[in-house]
Amino acid sequence: MSVIDDELKQFGIDVVCPLKKDKVNAIADYVAKALCVKYPELKLDYKILYSGISRLPMYIADMPNVESGACYYYKTQSIYFGKNLSEKEIRKVAVHECIHHFQEISDNNGNMLRIGLCTYNHNKGYGHALNEAAVQTMAAYATDQQPEVVTYYGITMPSDSPDYYPLECNLLKQISYTTGASVLFESTFFANDKFYEALKEINGENKSLKLQYNFEKMLMLENKLAEISAYIQTNDLKDRIYKKSVKTTNKYKKNISKLFFSTQNSIIKTFFSYKFKDIKNTLEIEEYRKLLFNYRNLIGTNDEYSFFNDFYLQKMLELDELYNKLTANNALVVVKKSKISRVFDAIRALFNLNRGTVVKTNEEDL
Repeated sequence: MSVIDDELKQFGIDVVCPLKKDKVNAIADYVAKALCVKYPELKLDYKILYSGISRLPMYIADMPNVESGACYYYKTQSIYFGKNLSEKEIRKVAVHECIHHFQEISDNNGNMLRIGLCTYNHNKGYGHALNEAAVQTMAAYATDQQPEVVTYYGITMPSDSPDYYPLECNLLKQISYTTGASVLFESTFFANDKFYEALKEINGENKSLKLQYNFEKMLMLENKLAEISAYIQTNDLKDRIYKKSVKTTNKYKKNISKLFFSTQNSIIKTFFSYKFKDIKNTLEIEEYRKLLFNYRNLIGTNDEYSFFNDFYLQKMLELDELYNKLTANNALVVVKKSKISRVFDAIRALFNLNRGTVVKTNEEDL
């Protein structure tokens, strides 16, 4: 057995057979077309993508522990697909793995330097979870995956990827709302620093690194939880061990939920505090209000979550105060109430809302 075969087995990948050339070409055509059509801003070349993908070795493998059913391994520059996947399923999961191939940067000795948003230092990756969420977000859109409202670990949230990395994809979409999605996708595919620079401009370096760390920790906890759950399901455990395992899984679920909300709250507070400083006129007040109002469609919630409501109402009061300052010079002129002043009248009434629910104000009424 070769060293590479041994490494693959350590990852739970046992090669069954190579994928036939016509199947590889069909995958290359599907992936190249999907990426070119869905991401015109990246100015991708179909022929270059097709050529690169069609040359990749692809294999059918026994890989029961790989949740997605597919894996790209940079040392062999090969893609491995689970033996139980249909041709249609193979094409779809191939998009994620092919993006990994194109975002890879290695030195002359074949050592990984960077893969998308993840950088390597002495063979240790930094930003792996963030990169996985970004690649999966791109793949979900390229394959026409429909966003869904899902519930994991007691958190109900919209996710562009309901089945793979749903929490991480949700939080990344919230981040891209602040930086812009185009810069995220560019840095993900071409492995440049533009996304990180945009993130750092808003959050500062320390908070940006903290966001990256939170993604890593969340994925680590989810992986540990999956391992324990699989252990419980596949073993006939004594009652004491079973109860201990269940207690551990509940602890991990609680920690994941806590980490998700603390990350979400940090994104919200930092971005909207950053944007508030730049407001100079009433038009920008209205733009800010809409930006914050629409953010409610992105967040994860549970029965106890109230941060967004509280933050929203607080910012509306601060906007009301700022609006009064900006319009003070016109105070003696009798004019019909503007739309935004009516908004603030309505916002004051929102203090009667249940603090445990997300703001449900109808934008058309404001």
